Amino acid sequence: MPRFSSKQWALAGLVVIIGLGLFLRSYHFSDWLHFELDQARDARVVDDGLRGDVFDLPLLGPKAGGTSLRLAPGFYYLEYGSALVFGETPAGMAAFVMMLSVLAIPLFYAFVRRYFPTKLALGLALLFAVSEYLVMYGRFAWNPNLIPFFVLLGCYALLRSVDHEEPRRGRWFVFSVFAFALATQFHFLAFVALPVILAAFLIIRRPKFSWKAWAGALAVVCILYLPLALNEAATGGTNTRAFFEAVTGKSTKSEHSLAEKALRDASVHALNGLVVTTGFEGGTFPAITLEGGLAWKCDARCDAGKWSGITATLLLGWSLLALAWFWWKEPERRKSDFLLLSGIWFSVTFALFLPLAYDIVPRFFLLSAPLFFILIGLIVLSVKKLFGGRKIGEQIAMIAIGLLAASNLSSLLVRFDEIARSTTEAVDSPPDRILKERIRVPLAQQNAIIDFLGQRSRETGYPVYMWSEPQHRRALKYLMERRGIENAVLGYDGIYREGVYYLILRAQSDLEDALQKYRVSYTVGETTSFGTLVAIELVPKPEAIIGERPDPSVPKPPEIKVSPRYTWREFFSRDFSKQSAAQSEVMLEQTEDAAVHDDQTQ
Repeated sequence: MPRFSSKQWALAGLVVIIGLGLFLRSYHFSDWLHFELDQARDARVVDDGLRGDVFDLPLLGPKAGGTSLRLAPGFYYLEYGSALVFGETPAGMAAFVMMLSVLAIPLFYAFVRRYFPTKLALGLALLFAVSEYLVMYGRFAWNPNLIPFFVLLGCYALLRSVDHEEPRRGRWFVFSVFAFALATQFHFLAFVALPVILAAFLIIRRPKFSWKAWAGALAVVCILYLPLALNEAATGGTNTRAFFEAVTGKSTKSEHSLAEKALRDASVHALNGLVVTTGFEGGTFPAITLEGGLAWKCDARCDAGKWSGITATLLLGWSLLALAWFWWKEPERRKSDFLLLSGIWFSVTFALFLPLAYDIVPRFFLLSAPLFFILIGLIVLSVKKLFGGRKIGEQIAMIAIGLLAASNLSSLLVRFDEIARSTTEAVDSPPDRILKERIRVPLAQQNAIIDFLGQRSRETGYPVYMWSEPQHRRALKYLMERRGIENAVLGYDGIYREGVYYLILRAQSDLEDALQKYRVSYTVGETTSFGTLVAIELVPKPEAIIGERPDPSVPKPPEIKVSPRYTWREFFSRDFSKQSAAQSEVMLEQTEDAAVHDDQTQ
């Protein structure tokens, strides 16, 4: 029997871990795809390029949530390339996200191996691979989902660039800037945080690069942000003004003091770290107020998970103390740089989240998710030191990592089971602290609804008028349009004799209450179940009908104005009088969302 070296065993272990991560991210990938409002919005933009060519893609990317600011367009270009390679379908557009999520596993291992021993690095890579949080964000297309891969790539390249044993330090620096610059195009927080992290590390570390390396880094940034700059030139800087509005507007309510925000920030970090590393979503933390003295409040829901939250907070504090201690005592420059970068990474993101402390959502932690596994590794090393390096310390640490991996796999099993049953059952899901889903609605379920609506349209020869909650409505409209099914939003264009009318609602919602406002103009028909969603037919009352079909010559209501976004073709043709098809569609849907849907006035 051949004898393998420790490096070969480590490589074999890493291959198994990558295989497990690939399986979890690709299992029923197309059928269970998360495809809702934002995914349909982005797919429309990519479809413009697929119908034409790359010059029909926009110069700006998606909007930053809650603002009028648009990010740079890197995500759209990557999604376009994914569609060309893997197919012009929602799953094909999302495939590159899944692939980069898998590639992030060996990248994470390479990154943590710069400090941790092989066995511990493999254990942390295992946790990274099976993390329910990272698995679920690696299974669908959304611009923030790319952040973990590119942040890890940028950090790894940055450490290589300051390593005196590295022969091509300048190239690694340029590569690091490339990864960070691309990552800044995927989320507003990354856009703000990553330049600060990079600058802080360079100022403290003071590496010496050639002028060619600095020039190359600057050229990379200029090239990656050229589309945004061109759009700004064409619009007179509207997106820049939106950036400053976003910076001043992204803050929590003023009634919270800075100390209260800091406490909230720490507890939210601990609770989300618990979710990222274990998949356990039941942790809570008492609400703390400092006005009139220290006080905390914990209701029944909070009480059920408070000890998990408090334990997570104490462990977070332990890990940060361990980070500071190990960095202070570390004599080896390579390891010291790793700890320094990790400390800056955590400090910048913690400070950035401070003004948002009462409005933080799970996706924000895609920016710092890898850090939570690094902090676990530091706790493990400190436990080993407490036991004087004896074998029992290592055994305890490995058992703990095994339990964390088992917790994630158990949570994933439950979630996958809910998704599988959602197409046939009204699955009751607990509050979701990963994707913030109210119910499970996979793409297979949406396609079944489209099959049904398409059949009804073919049977009657009439267009489909459909209404649903915004996150489902836009996706369903997009899927109908791809199949060539004539459709419009119910209650937006009026009520016509030639049309089939449906409400697509959550099966477990108060259906009777939702139907009340429609009973004035419609008779409620048959209800068809699609698991967590139901399709309810509405039959127009004769007195509510205003015509046979909509008159295409009647002007639509005025569109809601958004920041102009042009395509490459529009910019070079200097045709700024028209918006692209995708931009017009987004504006139309915003108008629909804002319209008052009151059938009694029709």
